[in-house]
Amino acid sequence: MFRAVPRETNDGDLHSVARHFGLGSVRDIMVSLEQSAGSDAFAAATLDAMREKSPTSLEVAYRAITSGSSLSMDECMRMEFRIVNRMLRGHDFYEGIRAAIIDKGSRPQWRPATLDAVNPADVESYFAPLPIGDLVL
Repeated sequence: MFRAVPRETNDGDLHSVARHFGLGSVRDIMVSLEQSAGSDAFAAATLDAMREKSPTSLEVAYRAITSGSSLSMDECMRMEFRIVNRMLRGHDFYEGIRAAIIDKGSRPQWRPATLDAVNPADVESYFAPLPIGDLVL
């Protein structure tokens, strides 16, 4: 027998997700969240969480989500494999671990430190074919 599982996200938060995350860039999302944070608890909490994250990772995640919506499952898996390989070769992944686990809650020193300093070519490089070859499915 099928039992409906209650949804964990309330309707107001779902509306906020659609309103903010349906925008055309990470910067647009951040501006939208900033404008709503004073009267919208979801926007305030989400903005605080995003401000703690690696600016490069935010840009890569946004690109992956928007690109992935039009890819097949196999293409998405290859894209994720490329991203993970590149993240493991970068600074911010290890910096996040250092700050959260090794130094227990210290503030990470992201490279670059701001969204405005993220180079679009660097973001694009996370999606390029790997020299070692792509994931074979």
